[in-house]
Amino acid sequence: MNTPTDQLSTSTGRSRSAFIAVALIAALVAAFFTAFAPAEPAHAGTRYCTGIEGNKKVKASKVIEARQKTKTTGYVFLCQKKGSRYVLKGIYKAKFGYNGTTTRKREGDGKTPRGTYWMRNGFGTAKNPGLGKSWTKATRDHVWVDGKASKARGYNTMQRKSRGYRGETLYQPKPYKYAQVIGYNEARTPGKGSAIFLHANTKSMKTAGCISLYEASLKKVMRWEGATKTQIVIH
Repeated sequence: MNTPTDQLSTSTGRSRSAFIAVALIAALVAAFFTAFAPAEPAHAGTRYCTGIEGNKKVKASKVIEARQKTKTTGYVFLCQKKGSRYVLKGIYKAKFGYNGTTTRKREGDGKTPRGTYWMRNGFGTAKNPGLGKSWTKATRDHVWVDGKASKARGYNTMQRKSRGYRGETLYQPKPYKYAQVIGYNEARTPGKGSAIFLHANTKSMKTAGCISLYEASLKKVMRWEGATKTQIVIH
């Protein structure tokens, strides 16, 4: 006959054995799932520019994606190709045309043209902040031919007033301290829209069809572009 002490010892031994068995089973299960679980990808935490992937017009290794949040505000995303994908390199607040965006841009409509375009040369009243492309120091003589001008009269090109051309003055120290041409309407079709730039914010924080950024952000974007051929996707 077992004494109370013997019964307690037996009960304790059984409990300990059961605990050990459960612990061993748990360890084996954990080892199994660890051995066969997929490895954490090397790019864990990397963010991608999914908004431009699949766009067949995108050819450049660097792409600026401009995306609306509201009618006149949004963001630009700096996207750099790595392998078959575009990795996100930066995000900055942006302003769009005071009438939003459109796929049917017309001269004077106050809308930013949606689409995929090449980023072209830069200009400004200040010296080049680091854009590795041709830079024109804007003077009071420089204009961008717009309005009702014909193609023969330089529509959608930079010209000089001293040579008889008329258009928007490029000597504007606030928005055009730093600016870069967006290659919209390069066929220069009259009435289809002109003078579409990436430039610094105005005092009113509005644009007539361009995309604007805070000055510090714009300089970072230009330096990021460098001399690399870059596209912009506006949507």
